[in-house]
Amino acid sequence: MIMSTYDEIANGLRKYAERIGGKANLMRFLDAKKATIYRALDDEDPALPAPDVLCEWLDKINAQVSFPGEELDDYVMIPKVKAVAGAGASLETNGDVAGFYAFRNEFLKREHINGKNSVMMVVRGDSMEPLIKEGDTILIDQNDKTPQDGRIFVVGLGEELMVKVLQKIPNGWNICSINERYAPLSVQGDEMETFRVYGRVRWFGRVL
Repeated sequence: MIMSTYDEIANGLRKYAERIGGKANLMRFLDAKKATIYRALDDEDPALPAPDVLCEWLDKINAQVSFPGEELDDYVMIPKVKAVAGAGASLETNGDVAGFYAFRNEFLKREHINGKNSVMMVVRGDSMEPLIKEGDTILIDQNDKTPQDGRIFVVGLGEELMVKVLQKIPNGWNICSINERYAPLSVQGDEMETFRVYGRVRWFGRVL
């Protein structure tokens, strides 16, 4: 659990209480007074205890506190950009950071993902269903920009930013959807001048 603000700490405590069966169990686990726990977990106006007590609580639940700009040794913080795949934007014009995702160094090294040059983004549309769905978040390794047959990449063509499967054809590429409702788009010859590969999609996740 990585928390950096007052609200996030309160929210983290609420989630921990849910996992262990409610406020009463959290009160017993932390050896805290009922009124103190209920004030800390208040949805509208949480009131956290004194710093020494709060630090003791966080230690007991094995929480870790991060400060702005700080990265935990075992993790890489990968930025999530405001650009949306499938929404006609581009990473150059809409690459502002909307937040961060923490990935373990061990995972990134095992999968040969360059975390320092990766970004996250939301997917819009159903062209990659059933694999990648509307609203999923994808990780793009921007170090891996060489097109590969049968791999999924985030690509740009004109004003479009898309997540697609690439298929090699003579003098160019087919930009393919997984959803069979969408026909492949062929890019050949002079059209290749407006074709951009931003990086390979290496991971995706969704909220159920």
